[in-house]
Amino acid sequence: MIGAVHSPQTFCRPKQFKTALVYHFFSCISLKMAYTRSMSLKVFLASLKIDILITAATVCTAALIVVCAPKITERYRQRSMYTQQFVSGTVLEIIEDNTEEDPFVENRYTGNQRIKVRINEGPYAGQEFLSTNTLGSLRSAVAYEGLTAVFTIRMDKNNQPAVWLYNYNRTPYIYTLVLLLALPVLLIGRLKGLKSLLALAFTGIVIFYIVVPGMWTPHPVLISVASLIVICLISFVLIAGIGKKSLAAAAGTLAGVLLAGLTAYIFGRCMNLSGVDMEKGESLLYLAQNRDFKITALLFVSIIISSIGATMDIAVSIASSAEQLFIANPAMPVRTYFKSILAVGKDIIGTMTNTLILAFCGASLPLAMMIWGYHMDYMQFINIPIINISILQALAGSIGMVTSIAFTAILSVMIFRRSR
Repeated sequence: MIGAVHSPQTFCRPKQFKTALVYHFFSCISLKMAYTRSMSLKVFLASLKIDILITAATVCTAALIVVCAPKITERYRQRSMYTQQFVSGTVLEIIEDNTEEDPFVENRYTGNQRIKVRINEGPYAGQEFLSTNTLGSLRSAVAYEGLTAVFTIRMDKNNQPAVWLYNYNRTPYIYTLVLLLALPVLLIGRLKGLKSLLALAFTGIVIFYIVVPGMWTPHPVLISVASLIVICLISFVLIAGIGKKSLAAAAGTLAGVLLAGLTAYIFGRCMNLSGVDMEKGESLLYLAQNRDFKITALLFVSIIISSIGATMDIAVSIASSAEQLFIANPAMPVRTYFKSILAVGKDIIGTMTNTLILAFCGASLPLAMMIWGYHMDYMQFINIPIINISILQALAGSIGMVTSIAFTAILSVMIFRRSR
């Protein structure tokens, strides 16, 4: 027999062929899914590594500022005029109570109290003192047995410690409010919420450790602008990561805030306004004696600080919208792309401008009530310096925000379209 003769069924079994084809198809899908999962995991780990590095760098920078900044700025700070100590204490007994309700202010008392106090901390911890607590319409910290409050200790003319009730201890309520803010931010935002809180803490550290002491240096504007740039970059990199969106948002924020500050400075000079006309500005003159303190820069710096938060919010919203529009349709014409971004900005303009103006109006509400109550003439109250400064702050900040929308939109088009 030369060779076996095979039937067609030997080479072609339809059922086995279909089974092999289906198996091969699902094997390819499984391999592709495994590869995709592997690549997604690598991308996630790389992104997580970058986030950890950025967060660690931010924490280290903040710690460096807290440690080093006071050593640099301390030479611009005068010696403390206060020799008293502020410590926690507890009211043990009300010896005498000569108080009555204030007829004009609700929940306020006038008169005086004779109290016995135990100091809870400091060099006089555990010691008891007798003190007189004087009450009035502007100061009404009423003492009662068991009250734990803040007390002031100062040496009297006989070099003996004199103690009196300074004020209620409100710090536990402040910490509670901070916790009530942090919890929902962490629960809803999770990792991004944590980075938002870190950005907020970093901003506070830069303001209080660099900007405020920097106001007493020969170059307050330069220090403030440099600090503003650092705050913008760190905040956007923490929240949005390193990318085109952060670049567009940061540049738009800086453009808007600097224009707001420049507007306030120019019109402040035209209106003969300066930092002296601001609230507590006159008190700064006493601190500024024998110092190279440029109080004229105070108005400019206050504007850029008060407007940076709202402007950052607007800029990142515009940049995020631009990014999503580009992802949805990379081939969108430039004109249509720009109009679509501005359509988002138009909705933001009305609400955010209103928000900024209402914030300044709320801060000036007691003054507005006084104007109405005293029947002030329009030409009288419209030329009060503190009123002029409030109007200038509100309008200059709004101008900066509108500019930030347009500038961020233009930058977003340039950055995202170039990356196509």
